[in-house]
Amino acid sequence: MSTQQRQKLMGVAMLALLAACKPAAEKPAAEGDDKAVPTAPAVPEAKADGPAAATTAVSLDGEGLRFVDKASGKASLLAFGAPRAQAESALANVAGKEDDRSTNEECGAGTMEFTRYDAMTLNFQDGKFAGWFLGNENGAGAYSTMSGIGIGTTRAKAKQSVAIVDLEDSTLGEEFSIGTGEQAIGGMFAEPGDAAKIDALFAGTNCFFR
Repeated sequence: MSTQQRQKLMGVAMLALLAACKPAAEKPAAEGDDKAVPTAPAVPEAKADGPAAATTAVSLDGEGLRFVDKASGKASLLAFGAPRAQAESALANVAGKEDDRSTNEECGAGTMEFTRYDAMTLNFQDGKFAGWFLGNENGAGAYSTMSGIGIGTTRAKAKQSVAIVDLEDSTLGEEFSIGTGEQAIGGMFAEPGDAAKIDALFAGTNCFFR
């Protein structure tokens, strides 16, 4: 899936999801077999190879991202509004080198720029950290809220620790929020029902078209 395709997906359903997948590799045809089925290459493992990956966890927050020392539990907030270079450096210190950068001039919130690290995309406007988007991709398991909610958490499990507010008639699908107001964390379930799993999480400003 190209970066352009991922941006389109972010716009209509989840958006700053910007991937760079390799094209499918063809399976060698067996002798006499003219209809060999193409097979996709293995998806690379998420990096998570930054210099602080072993000692620091990244927690999802409605105000930005929190970096938590695994030994002491001490957390520091990377707040929305921080300079782009600071935000990129902070996440790269844990996640490793970014996968790609891109720009979308047609976002509902105005022109936005993106830096992607595996499943996590940081969103920027006017050179400032404006939002984040976590997709259901390799590396998503490295992120969760302080209450343990992440990609793959079921609705029933999430409701045990937080108040889930379903957004009726959302054009994005099974959209919900954890909390309300500017500091809420938004998300999408893969389907209706208590057994449905979280398919995306986001906060701040995102490239959505509602």
